[in-house]
Amino acid sequence: MRLLVAGRIPRIKRKSLAGQFVLVLIGLQMMFFTSFFALDLPTGTGQNLLNTGRRTISRAVRLMPKPTQEQLKKAHPDWFHQTKPIRTTVYTPLAPMAIFLGYVLGKPIGPISVVLFLLLGFLGPLVGVNPFAGGGGLDYYLQPSFGYLIGLIAGSWIIGWVTEERRTSLAQLGGLVGGLLSVHLTGLIYLLASCLVLTVVQGVNNGPLWLPWVFEEARNLSWYPLPYDVLFGFILIGLGFPFRYLVNLLTAPDLALKSRGDRIVQQNMEEILN
Repeated sequence: MRLLVAGRIPRIKRKSLAGQFVLVLIGLQMMFFTSFFALDLPTGTGQNLLNTGRRTISRAVRLMPKPTQEQLKKAHPDWFHQTKPIRTTVYTPLAPMAIFLGYVLGKPIGPISVVLFLLLGFLGPLVGVNPFAGGGGLDYYLQPSFGYLIGLIAGSWIIGWVTEERRTSLAQLGGLVGGLLSVHLTGLIYLLASCLVLTVVQGVNNGPLWLPWVFEEARNLSWYPLPYDVLFGFILIGLGFPFRYLVNLLTAPDLALKSRGDRIVQQNMEEILN
């Protein structure tokens, strides 16, 4: 019989190791499959996105009846001006997926899944598995983008920490912003640090030669993908909200039972004791 403390029924806090292990493997698989999911999207600059929007609107208007087309052309002629060619960038949503895992699986399960993904990238080429964009391998830390992979761990942990006991919209927004900032700041710091190390090794006079390359890499790895990281992060958090209950049910069934029936039973017990 359960002990009653201060007229309330205490909850048994237990964690299912088997359930946590299954969730870690699921998270690893999701990161692995996401690494092969590439989208050809418009490059994330203001003018390029504006041109993309105009072209999309123009195509949509052409599907409308002729009178409606004429009215829209008179009201908004700029929509139908010939736009410049659309530049595209290959985008892989690893950062939003790490945010999703941290939000749904929480800490430490989400970050552990990301750590195992990085280990798979290091050791996978030994058995013919190459989950990283550059192939992977034990020397992958030499890649300028490796800092962003480390940032995935930090991003997953931060959103899991921020939203651990809070499911409000503000907590979700704060976790998303904090998680993505940690991903990109870690990546940029690693990029700059690697350049400084190479500058010291190759000589101080070579320092200025790295500056254009640093700015180009920072633009390609942070500035261009960031709008899509935010967009897909919002979408995945919205989709992941109902899965948090299932995760709690699998790993800690006693903590997940928060239904109306449980509250009624607790209220009845309190009335009896009083």
